[in-house]
Amino acid sequence: MQHTDRVMKILLCALVFLLAFLSTRTFLDFTAASGHMSKYDYIQYLGGFVGSSDAAMVLLDTRNGDVWLYGLGEQTVLYLGQLTELGRPLVRSRHSAPAAPPSRP
Repeated sequence: MQHTDRVMKILLCALVFLLAFLSTRTFLDFTAASGHMSKYDYIQYLGGFVGSSDAAMVLLDTRNGDVWLYGLGEQTVLYLGQLTELGRPLVRSRHSAPAAPPSRP
């Protein structure tokens, strides 16, 4: 009787420790921290280039796949198209280009 009682206590303690580990792991999950999102968290920097007369950067709007070219020298904004599938050309919409996001926050 003592042997089965000891085995039962060991199994129950192991179960309690396992449940405690699993519950604290979900509470301490720092990757899924719910914080306030920045105004431009959906913008991805794709690259940039510097020429002899101007510099520009290419940005991707991850909400809808729009690709924009921002000129840094003359403050120009060009809509390049929409990224629909990797490895495919950008799709230009038949309607007018979407309004450019504000250049100054």
